[in-house]
Amino acid sequence: MTTETPTIAVRAATKADLPAMTAAKRDAGTAAWPHIFPPEVLSQLGFPERWIAAVVDPPQRTQAIVGELEGKVVGFAIVRPSADDDASPETGELDGFYTAPAAWGRGAGLALLAAAVETLRDEGFTTATLWTATDNHRPRRIYERAGWRLDGTTRNRNLGGIAFEELRYRLRL
Repeated sequence: MTTETPTIAVRAATKADLPAMTAAKRDAGTAAWPHIFPPEVLSQLGFPERWIAAVVDPPQRTQAIVGELEGKVVGFAIVRPSADDDASPETGELDGFYTAPAAWGRGAGLALLAAAVETLRDEGFTTATLWTATDNHRPRRIYERAGWRLDGTTRNRNLGGIAFEELRYRLRL
């Protein structure tokens, strides 16, 4: 028996992709974070204005890309200059990275992550960072498999009144 691997297409995001991108974030968060946030917080997950701007009118060195599986947008990544206080101008950031649960395990996340890293390189960054919740286990495994490493920096965040810790990952480009 032969198993066919689905083709993941990655392209620049357009305004028409915003509903699918918003759904991917909501669905991924709802599926991946019930051990971090209660249902009432997960039901309120939004799509930040800066991500909408990255699609509609991106600031310099900011790009949004989407991953398609079987012709449907199943995920997205947003890259930009790092917003960290200790970042140099050569440091980019993976600011958003989500795939819909229906695409998990089908290669969409890895393809999208590889394309995001390539986009950061194309924008001239030499180092990239990303932040993720300490308890966000599935994405952490994906980041580590792709060569991202913890750099020892943490920060405390709050979502819907729930405090949590984030870890920073770093990748030399």
